Amino acid sequence: MEKKVLDALDYELIRLLTENGRMPTGELAKKLNITAPTVRYRIKDLEDNGIFKVSGLLNPSKHREMITALVAMSVQSAGKLDQILEKISNLPNVVWAGVVTGRYDIMAQVVCVRGKDELYKFTTETILSIGNVVRSETFLMMKSRHNWLCLPEGVEEI
Repeated sequence: MEKKVLDALDYELIRLLTENGRMPTGELAKKLNITAPTVRYRIKDLEDNGIFKVSGLLNPSKHREMITALVAMSVQSAGKLDQILEKISNLPNVVWAGVVTGRYDIMAQVVCVRGKDELYKFTTETILSIGNVVRSETFLMMKSRHNWLCLPEGVEEI
């Protein structure tokens, strides 16, 4: 599938929706100086191409028990790094995961709403359950700015 090329209007639309994902179509149209049907078409096109989605975001600094961490992992990939990345990105508590350069192979952002016990379980049981992680290092986010994030699937209820 060919990658869609974004134009200035796409970027401006995404910027406005990033600021306020609930902005009405009419207001978006007015700010962008285009028609409401054009706004709806552009949003649908961006969503259909997997470039953009509107979602609710959480501010972890406003949640007392929530821990956000970066977990760096060295893995035995045997040429299957993409498959291992997919497994890790689908683990409970993982917001995102990516292949990185440097000392580690994969880095993941992890959210634990129940605090350090949940993070301990994730680092000592969950990531080891996929069988390819040979070493990991966890970096706790002590303080951050502009760290709005999606609540990942698999996060235990409070």
